[in-house]
Amino acid sequence: MNPTVQRRPGALVFQLSKAIYEKDAVLAAAYALSGLCSNRVEPGPDEGSVTVILKPLAGPEAPDLDVLEHRFLTEVLDQQFRLDLERRYGDLRRLIIEHAFSPLANLKQEVKKAVGRD
Repeated sequence: MNPTVQRRPGALVFQLSKAIYEKDAVLAAAYALSGLCSNRVEPGPDEGSVTVILKPLAGPEAPDLDVLEHRFLTEVLDQQFRLDLERRYGDLRRLIIEHAFSPLANLKQEVKKAVGRD
């Protein structure tokens, strides 16, 4: 299910697939836009989806709905990508940080473990 967007007067309603976007990515994306809009995240119409409602805040800096739509879809994709990268390379990143502060005698062996080649 691709994200769908419904426009209401002064609001955008997104339906996102839970199979594509994790809860943490959706919440982080909504939070990232909290300075531009009020937001609400709730269960979707079916078990496999989540609904996000964004309403631009009033004021001279308020984004129009086109800008808000683009920013949210970009942000939720970015947040999901970050989660995917952490899952894939998080162990290696932690190993690099650990080695930078306290060099490891068995670095090659630890790298093999981190990348799954041991």
